[in-house]
Amino acid sequence: MTAASAFSFPGLMRLVLSSLDGSLLDPQSNSYGAARQALAALERRSIPLVLYSLRTRAQLEHLCRQLRLEHPFICEDGSAIYVPEHYFPAGILDERWQHRPPYYVCALGLPYPCLRHILQQVRQDYHLDLIGFGDWTASELAAATGIPLEEAERVQKREYSEIFSYSGDPARLREALAQQEATLTQHLLRLHQLHFSDPSRWYLTGWRRTTLTSEPSSLPGEQAVRLLLDCYQRHLGPVRALGIGCSPPDLAFLRWVERKVVLPSPIADSLWKEAVRLGGPEVQTQWQLARLPGPEGWNEVVLRWLEETDHGDE
Repeated sequence: MTAASAFSFPGLMRLVLSSLDGSLLDPQSNSYGAARQALAALERRSIPLVLYSLRTRAQLEHLCRQLRLEHPFICEDGSAIYVPEHYFPAGILDERWQHRPPYYVCALGLPYPCLRHILQQVRQDYHLDLIGFGDWTASELAAATGIPLEEAERVQKREYSEIFSYSGDPARLREALAQQEATLTQHLLRLHQLHFSDPSRWYLTGWRRTTLTSEPSSLPGEQAVRLLLDCYQRHLGPVRALGIGCSPPDLAFLRWVERKVVLPSPIADSLWKEAVRLGGPEVQTQWQLARLPGPEGWNEVVLRWLEETDHGDE
């Protein structure tokens, strides 16, 4: 599924935006095997699959090689967009994009060294027991999390976010980070707790202050999604997009696609509640809940969508 072939089909362009963990990837085995039929169907039709994830660029690059994807991806919860350097024609990407071969990159997040400095200040000033992924060697991280050493090395190649352990009072942690945020001029801090982790782990990103002042409900990550969708639309016109997610961070892209599908998961209810809070009661009719979870559900959703849209271009 190459960049060159992404635009080889006539009619209204189709696009799939998807999260990974609990969606395309099985949460236990980390496998996409059950979605192979749908992945192959997308490849045959040259439909771009754009991945949105909390994972690092190194992790997404590794997965993209396995999936033979040469399309843009959005990493570290929307902190940066990576577009293959010959993907869009000249004039589509503006001055916000930097050429870092083999990509053009739009970085929206606070650089990792700055986040590390903020956590160090919080640790010292508030005497909080914080242990970040950057405090460990790759071997220590692998031992602590149970992931393979090679994956731990990819996890540690962080650019715009930090994961850290903290088992104290969440209110005290948020207060400390709010004090640090007050010293920033161009960025806001975002903190959320990662689910299913023991000890409790938290995810910290720093976000460029939005210029979309008329949209106070804008979520972190939405800026990245909208920027990328705008690139596709300016190149080829309207886009018919399918979004598939299973957790609250996935709202960043689900809000901006035509077809919004939520896969069942232990935290899908949290996604629904946040969607209703932001979008109102009409969310119940605009969003769909898939029948099956994980890659099995992902496979079924994509194949059904393809069946509906294969002859639906106007």
